[in-house]
Amino acid sequence: MNALVYLVSHKLKNRIKEIFHRPAELLLLLVGVALVGFVIFAGNLGDGSVPRDKAELSAIIFLLYALVFVLTAKNGFVNGASMFSMADVNLLFTGPNKSKTLLSYGLFSADVNLLFTGPNKSKTLLSYGLFSQMGRSLMLGLFILYQYSWVHNTYGVTLLDLVYILIGYGMTAFLGQMLAMLLYSFTSGSDSKVRTAKGVFYGMIAAFAGYLLLLVLRTPGDNWLERALVAVKTPVLHFFPAAGFIRLGVVGAMDGTTWQILVGVGCFFACLLVYYLLISVLDIDYYEDVLKATEVSFSAITARKEGKAQEMVPRNVKVGKTGIGKGAGAAAIAEKHKVENRRGRVLWLDLSSVVFAVVTVGFAFFTKEMIAGFAMSIYMMVMTIGTGRWAKELLLPYVYLLPEKSVKKLFYMLKEQIPALLVQSAVNFIPFYFIFHCDWLTVVSFILARACAAWMFIGVDLLLHRWFGAGSSKALLLTLYFMLCAVVTIPGIIVAVVLYQSLFLPLSFCVLAMAAAELLVSLLLLFFSRNILSASECNNT
Repeated sequence: MNALVYLVSHKLKNRIKEIFHRPAELLLLLVGVALVGFVIFAGNLGDGSVPRDKAELSAIIFLLYALVFVLTAKNGFVNGASMFSMADVNLLFTGPNKSKTLLSYGLFSADVNLLFTGPNKSKTLLSYGLFSQMGRSLMLGLFILYQYSWVHNTYGVTLLDLVYILIGYGMTAFLGQMLAMLLYSFTSGSDSKVRTAKGVFYGMIAAFAGYLLLLVLRTPGDNWLERALVAVKTPVLHFFPAAGFIRLGVVGAMDGTTWQILVGVGCFFACLLVYYLLISVLDIDYYEDVLKATEVSFSAITARKEGKAQEMVPRNVKVGKTGIGKGAGAAAIAEKHKVENRRGRVLWLDLSSVVFAVVTVGFAFFTKEMIAGFAMSIYMMVMTIGTGRWAKELLLPYVYLLPEKSVKKLFYMLKEQIPALLVQSAVNFIPFYFIFHCDWLTVVSFILARACAAWMFIGVDLLLHRWFGAGSSKALLLTLYFMLCAVVTIPGIIVAVVLYQSLFLPLSFCVLAMAAAELLVSLLLLFFSRNILSASECNNT
């Protein structure tokens, strides 16, 4: 025990020292803290207007938690979810440490780098994994702190209330990881069990969604928002796995209602206990599942560190027609992307695009502001724009070997994004026509502005890759990426605000002017990145 306490204390101390010896990580930390401070400062500069009904915030919290839980838990049908690192698999699984020792150690550390050999009990290891995962789940929700400004001004939420929402987010993600591990343990190796589990899983979600829709339709009134808020207040939603009762506890903590806190926390621990018993007491052999899920996770992390391309593909791929068949020279790149999308079952609207569209529409619906929904769509797009096939192509040697001009290869490499961005933007903003009863020109202007903003962010990503290369510090590149994305949006915002506030032009014309400014900036960024394919990056030397 003394050795583990020594190891934990010195590992934490060395980690803190390491931050100060790595300028990129220190810069990222300082920028993150500064942004949180700025958001809090800006949020407290509100005009003091009466906040909106907190029932809207409660509904938003429920939708957020439900999305997190469902998207995390469904991984159990593919490759599970590991609560251990590769160091745990290699060393912890053979360590002789007792249950209380490992439990105490697991509260502070997520990795074991120095343990002895000998057998451990499965419950001991599971307990360690649970408490290690709790910290990781909380870290995933740190982005919530950056929402303080608009949440405070819109709903009167304090910083402590936002911390409650963050804790609830971590609890929801944690239970989602547990359920994913349990589902994978039950269904791995059996297609019939996978189909049965999927039927129960998605059937339960459809039942709650259908019941909620029925309540909305049966609620009297002409205001759809008020009818939806009345429906969301139904006690039935408290029984929705994780999201329902955790939302109840978080709202209770924000309002100071003791019984809601007790019910929410009690249901969380009861659910956790059920998952724990099903995995450990029912003698589920989760070792093989942990090894599989940990290996997949470790491979993905290693690939990102080494700058290698890695893609999740279905276990059973229908090859169909072989070969590219079309395209000559640089045009073959675009045709190759079409074949890869078809075999990978990735359409223009993948799961993340649908989820972001739902979040955008839901946010605009609750805030009753088109501009707020547009801003939320741009905000989420910043974090996902670098996940297209063009980003994977930069990590492969083939595009560099084509005897074509760099700018021509770059065009065909990015060609895939043109229809995809337009379709994704259309799915985000076409519902605005029915929600706000606006004209079609406004909807089209939002679609074009979002697509042009996406090209700006792609240009920023390419420019950073052109300047620093793929082998540079990921923390430094991420920091510079977010900073430059914020900078390049300024010209478009200034143009739109000036036209709207000074010349009093219609909103659609102002947004179209913003799109034109964004397009010019994106073309400028792509021009500066035109030679990016002139030489291949050597990431692994």
